Amino acid sequence: MVKQLIIFCFVVIFGMPVLAQTDPTAPPVAQRSVNKKSTAVLPSLQAVIQDGQQSGAILNQQFVALKESVSGYTLTRVGHDHVVLARAGKHYKIQLDKVSVKQFTGQGQ
Repeated sequence: MVKQLIIFCFVVIFGMPVLAQTDPTAPPVAQRSVNKKSTAVLPSLQAVIQDGQQSGAILNQQFVALKESVSGYTLTRVGHDHVVLARAGKHYKIQLDKVSVKQFTGQGQ
């Protein structure tokens, strides 16, 4: 009986700090490694700029010229209401919503 009490005390004294360090709400290790996928998020399109000298777009709140990159995507095509981005051999078309499409004549209007 004394031997069992000593073992119990040993487990309580030295085992509790180990138990306290683990997060009981964390998912099992096998599930965490399986569920991790790296997914690239497409940049958000705020504006399309078509100019005879330099066409581009406002992507993620910054100007990106044709053939330049943002967030790992290369701007390959600029349309009047959309852009095409390329990454890893795939192409992605991002379109402005109808409310955002405005045409300017360059005459101050």
